[in-house]
Amino acid sequence: MKKKFLSTLFVLVLGLSCGAEDSQKILERIDAYRIPYAHFLVRTKIVSFIDGRVDETAVFDAYISGQDKSLVIAREYKTKGLKILYVDEKMWVHMPHTRRPIRITPIQRLMGEASNGDVARVGFGDDYSAVLQGEAEIKGQACLKILLTSRKESSTYHKIIIYVRKTDWRPVQADFFLISGKHFKSAVYESFRPLDGRIILTQMTIFDTVRNGRKTTFIYEKIEKKQLPLKYFNKNYLIHIRGLGR
Repeated sequence: MKKKFLSTLFVLVLGLSCGAEDSQKILERIDAYRIPYAHFLVRTKIVSFIDGRVDETAVFDAYISGQDKSLVIAREYKTKGLKILYVDEKMWVHMPHTRRPIRITPIQRLMGEASNGDVARVGFGDDYSAVLQGEAEIKGQACLKILLTSRKESSTYHKIIIYVRKTDWRPVQADFFLISGKHFKSAVYESFRPLDGRIILTQMTIFDTVRNGRKTTFIYEKIEKKQLPLKYFNKNYLIHIRGLGR
């Protein structure tokens, strides 16, 4: 009883102390597992399953530039060469052999349980505010329960509840909610590895909580420092991009 009381008191005190500055520190600790550099390339293999069988496979290269810019190019996909651009809180898609990019939203489905934002937006810090809500045991691990609430219209999800290990804030599981409050997807953070003196996420799986038997696995096959010229993050330049994603 005493242990439970002290644990509850710890969460209450920490939660009360989480102002704007502390909220940002929480997000920075979580994002550190997804964002190893200020500018980098992450190659992601995505495999969607229905009732245990592979339904679709694709490979995307995402060029990340800070918190507010990203360019995704489909290396292997039903529409090879497709480009997704996120800049100035807006998202655009450019299809091969077309002249103009089209506005899209981060929540729109890309494939399987993967939304556009799941590939183009790798961190939470720029899009959400964080509040510590308590503790929970997830998959046998003592975790902190943290509520992330969207603070931008461009956020992929309206609300996220993420569980991180108490010992090192490594993410274990996340639940995603629509603006209606409906819980429609969950993610399990499955594998990590060292990279340049830190630990980074290398695999996660998103489960459809509405349609049973559907899941999509993200395998981060390659992560390296890479900075593209600023012109690549202009929607009017998408048609001119050649050579990336090959």
